[in-house]
Amino acid sequence: MSILKTYAHVFDQDTFKNLAKLESSGLIKQMFGAIGSGKESYVFYAVDDHRREVAVKIHRHNIDSFRKIPAYLRLRGTKSGGFLKTIDDWTRYEFKFMVKAFKIGVNSAEPYRNYGNIITMQFLGTEGKSARLAVNDTDFDTAEWYSKIIDAIINMGKSRMIHGDLSPYNIMNFNRKPFLIDFSQALSLSASTLNFLVRDINNINTWFTRLGYKDIVKTEEIIRKIDESLV
Repeated sequence: MSILKTYAHVFDQDTFKNLAKLESSGLIKQMFGAIGSGKESYVFYAVDDHRREVAVKIHRHNIDSFRKIPAYLRLRGTKSGGFLKTIDDWTRYEFKFMVKAFKIGVNSAEPYRNYGNIITMQFLGTEGKSARLAVNDTDFDTAEWYSKIIDAIINMGKSRMIHGDLSPYNIMNFNRKPFLIDFSQALSLSASTLNFLVRDINNINTWFTRLGYKDIVKTEEIIRKIDESLV
């Protein structure tokens, strides 16, 4: 069974056009099966014209869950311009945050290109095998990882960024280091989005508490390191 038949619900006509554009640019030469999926998107393993391994994230056009995001768009300062345009804007916003996070040194996949509802990025893994999600992996130093993840939250916060959905489900163990993935719910930090930052921090603190780590930093202290005016 071909990849197109298997994932027919992902590859609508507009997505085909966007994939063709990326293919003509040499960013996708051959695409294989899905390596990750969620309610709104699929991530596929691919190689480019130089045989470089690439992850291709496609936000689906034919879903209902995106119809429920107008409040989230208002937090981003984005107005809806039609259903397909909304999804493309959502994808573009995610890509913008990925670029910013990568540039400020956050461990994350290097973003390559955004076109329509598609993002191409560094593949976190080797020879077609993805790095493990942190939720399924305990092969790491908890003290080192906690420090690195909290530093990433602080670093992003000082750049007025919030991941928005940070948890062990959105962190990968790549080269024994924590890599943040899935910036689809990222937001700019402000008083009106502070609750999303609090949620990210609480998710990480809860996770490491369950792992038995003792030196948990209080949420308020982490926020204070980002911006005292928010506490």
